[in-house]
Amino acid sequence: MKNFLPFIFSVLTSFGLFAQQVNINPSMLHFHLGNTGANETKSIIITNNSQEKQNFEIKFGDWIRTETGAHQYFEPNTKPFSCASWLKVNKTFLELLPGASEELIVTLQAPENEEDLEKMKWAMIFIQGALIKKPEENNGTLKAMINEIVRVGVHVYQTPFNLEHQSLKALNLNPSKTEGFVYDFLVHNEGNTMLTVKAHVELTNITTGEEIVSPKAEIPVFPGGKRNIELEIPKTLKKGKYSLLAVADYGEANPLEAIEKIIEIK
Repeated sequence: MKNFLPFIFSVLTSFGLFAQQVNINPSMLHFHLGNTGANETKSIIITNNSQEKQNFEIKFGDWIRTETGAHQYFEPNTKPFSCASWLKVNKTFLELLPGASEELIVTLQAPENEEDLEKMKWAMIFIQGALIKKPEENNGTLKAMINEIVRVGVHVYQTPFNLEHQSLKALNLNPSKTEGFVYDFLVHNEGNTMLTVKAHVELTNITTGEEIVSPKAEIPVFPGGKRNIELEIPKTLKKGKYSLLAVADYGEANPLEAIEKIIEIK
C-alpha cells in the first residue's frame, strides 16, 4: 500500500436523490406543552421507495433561519431556544426493506423548570441514511474511502398553549443591491410566537392614479427574529413617479405593518 488518501465525510442537507428514494411524513411537528412534566407524542412515517434496503439513524439538532431565510444548523442543546433535550424517539436506528414503511414515535417531555415553558422552543429531527463505498485498490494505491451521509430534517416546534403575544415591526425598505426591480423589506418579530407573514407591494402612479398590487410572499419568522422579504415590482412599469407601499400582514386580528417610499421609473 503506497498511499492512503484521507477519509472523506460528506453531508448533504438538501432533499435531492434521497428525497426521491425516501418519503418522510410529516415534515413538521407542532407541540403545545404548557405544564411542567407534561408530555405529548406524535409520529413520523418513513417509507423506503428505493429498490434497495436502507438504514437510517435518528439524530437531533438545533437550527435557526437567517435574515435571508437560509437554515443554519448547530449541535443539539447549544442554543437558548432549543428543545432538543426534551425529545425522545422509540428508535434511533431503522432498517427498511424496499417498499417498507415504519412509524417513528416522537415524544416531547416538558422539563420541571416553569421558565422554560414561558417561551417558544424549537429543534430539528434528522433522519439520515449512510451509503458507504469501500476503498478500491488500483495499481497498489488505495483510493479514498467515502462515507456519504444524506439526511432530511423534520422541524419541531414547541409553542406553549398560553403564548399569544403577536407583534411585528417593519424596519426598512430598500432597493436590492443584487437584483433589479426587487425591494428588500426587513421585518422584526417582536412577539413570543412564530409568525406567518404575508407581504406584498402596492404601487400607485402619482400622476395617473393607476394602482398595481404584487402577489403575496409568505414567510415564517421566529420570535425575536428578523427576516428580509424580497418583493418584486413589475419590470413593465411605465415611466413616472410611484408611491411604493410594502405591506406586511401577520393575522386578521393584528394591524398591518407598512413602509412607503416614493420611487421614480426612468
